[in-house]
Amino acid sequence: MDRLKKRILTESAVSGGDIIQVDMFLNHCLDIDLIEEIGKDLAKRFRGEKITKVLTAESSGIAIAVFVARALGVPAVYAKKFQTGYIDPSVYSTEVHSFSMEKAFTLRVSRRYLDEEDHVLLVDDILSSGQAMLGLMDLTSQAGGTVAGLAVAIEKANKEGGRVLRQMGLRVEALVTVERIEDGRIIIAE
Repeated sequence: MDRLKKRILTESAVSGGDIIQVDMFLNHCLDIDLIEEIGKDLAKRFRGEKITKVLTAESSGIAIAVFVARALGVPAVYAKKFQTGYIDPSVYSTEVHSFSMEKAFTLRVSRRYLDEEDHVLLVDDILSSGQAMLGLMDLTSQAGGTVAGLAVAIEKANKEGGRVLRQMGLRVEALVTVERIEDGRIIIAE
């Protein structure tokens, strides 16, 4: 997706060695037109896959997941990181480690929103270590559902996440693949 590639190359920053900061358009200050385009493009890649739900983790993947779900005509569900009074106490839960935050979180989804009938598309903004996706897969499995595939805006090929998930036999679709970060520069795969 050329528009996303251009934004990554011209506006993003690299911090902490290899954390790609795209918060100025993708996951903090949201360029709604771009995110809608991302959602449509990812959804197009999974048309005909019998998807019943789109699932993401709180919070950076929510905007993309909403537009993917809208394009597919299915509900979007997000796994919460914190138990609040607003979530049903009957939940599926799993522990994940956040690459960017360098800490563990418990992801929770109400048992009312995932079940054995669901064919779930997992969505996120960036795929790095794959821990969030593995957690979402675990939640889907606990519900008895099926993972239909994984869709991300950006995949970091220099991290093991995408490779591990593909080795598990999962379909992983990324709009932009960052090959590596070299001297603070982002190198995108062609």
